[in-house]
Amino acid sequence: MAQNADKFYKNAKVYSIALDGTETHAEAIAIKDGKFVYVGDEAGVAEWIGNTTEVIDCNGKSVIPGLGDAHLHNAQAAQKYGTCSFSDIVPNPKVDTPEGAIKQIQEKLKAYAEMHRDIPVIRGFGWNRAWFSGGLQGIVRPFTRHDVDAVVSDKPVVLVSFCGHLALLNTKALEVAGVTKDTDDQQGLIVKESDGSPSGYISEPVVFRPIVYSIPNYDFTPQEHHDCLKKAFDELNASGYTLLCDCQQHESSYEVLSEMAKNGEFTARVSGVHNINDATREADLKKAIANRTKFDVEEMFTVNTVKYFADGSISMIEPYADTAVSNKPGTREPLLWDEEHMKDSMALANKEGFNIHTHAFGNYTIRRIIDCYENAQKLYPNPTIRNIIAHCAFIAPADKVRMGKSHIIASNQPGWFSDTPTAEPILVADWGEDVIKQIYPSKSLIDNGVVCAYGSDFPVNPAFGLAGIQVAMTRKCVKVDSTYEIYKDVPAALPEECVSLKEALQAHTIHVAYQAHLENVTGSIEVGKSAELVVLDSDIETTPVEQIQDIKVIETVFKGKTVFKKI
Repeated sequence: MAQNADKFYKNAKVYSIALDGTETHAEAIAIKDGKFVYVGDEAGVAEWIGNTTEVIDCNGKSVIPGLGDAHLHNAQAAQKYGTCSFSDIVPNPKVDTPEGAIKQIQEKLKAYAEMHRDIPVIRGFGWNRAWFSGGLQGIVRPFTRHDVDAVVSDKPVVLVSFCGHLALLNTKALEVAGVTKDTDDQQGLIVKESDGSPSGYISEPVVFRPIVYSIPNYDFTPQEHHDCLKKAFDELNASGYTLLCDCQQHESSYEVLSEMAKNGEFTARVSGVHNINDATREADLKKAIANRTKFDVEEMFTVNTVKYFADGSISMIEPYADTAVSNKPGTREPLLWDEEHMKDSMALANKEGFNIHTHAFGNYTIRRIIDCYENAQKLYPNPTIRNIIAHCAFIAPADKVRMGKSHIIASNQPGWFSDTPTAEPILVADWGEDVIKQIYPSKSLIDNGVVCAYGSDFPVNPAFGLAGIQVAMTRKCVKVDSTYEIYKDVPAALPEECVSLKEALQAHTIHVAYQAHLENVTGSIEVGKSAELVVLDSDIETTPVEQIQDIKVIETVFKGKTVFKKI
């Protein structure tokens, strides 16, 4: 006689996909000691039911595995919750102007500064470079330190763009950080004014992070990190997430995450990374090796991957006219890495047993990354390595085939699959409409045998969750997107890249677990696995695809315990 189960979910429409594509359809689930002990019909679960078993009637609604996010930045939760936010500024590109966007930013910044008079540094997050680079009525009007100085000039101000690739510092922040016209900038990522003075713009985290973190009191306190990370867990649990792949290490935040995991405060598993940059590549790899298990807490928080930023601006195989940025038609933006340095560094990282997670947007960048991954595996064959290319915005057909054959994971963001020439005027200005029509493939990657693991890039975007599944299936804008009212009637972007419900759910569950080496622990509803599941208020399999975004999460369960319940 089996022991009594802790929980019994009955009258359910269980839908789960295994790593090999096998689908599970069931009507009952029993959970004991944090694991699934029964998945099947209701008749067979009787031996697990006792007086102490909690019985949950799902009323014929779907139960799916806990969702995974293959690429997000939960370590930057303080950036989202602990700063002056501009995320609710949503200019209409047809009627609004850069001046109007700047005015809205200034108003929010002024109000924030008045409410936080005692803080020594003002941090902000969420503005969009497209507003000032031609995305609003085609008008180019840079947003500079002088616009920020007009509101706050007596203390440092650092405003990070929503994408995380740009920081704007006011004059005081530049002074405190010691950034002048003479500051060494071999890559040209510290944007200068006509007289050579810094404009306040600094591109790419590899350059601006050391600068802004040199400003006293810029970093968040451990308590601030803790409180903001707790908010992130709560928000992600409410969207059904129980597995998170963090993609940029912040050491102070990782230390807090590690303590939270030790203290039993995690309501989702977290997989993290060690950062490696070109200029400090040897020291970074040595540090990653030395800190290989520094933050690890069993399977709750593991840091077994290294992160590379291969490009910032999109680097393409074919030249394009970057008219909005450099006014040099026919240029191709350089990588953030010397290509030989990257090749050698990635080989050494794989030799040390690290997975590699590389940020890559352009098809030239992706081709070079595939070269590096294939070279690393040729030199140091290791079937346990799971190398990842994040974003895959543009990719040549031949390289989709190579990714499949070389077992390279594509970590894509379904929330972006609705981008079209209509929705992305700044991208059209930079690369042309024909190029933008080919942005963010998904189905063609899957058809070439590529394991696609879906993520959100939170907090760059909201954690789309179920709405992301709809975007993957329709390639159209959804309500959780802040630009929905502007673009809701725009036709599907690259409709031939739409995926099925099975493919979308697999990419958001077991494939994320596979990316994190946790496919034997979580990611599907199978006996013996950790009990991670989501109860929905509808049957996702029969819901019209355009209405999946309206499905609500009723309950999220992590390791057998309810971590979110809709009231």
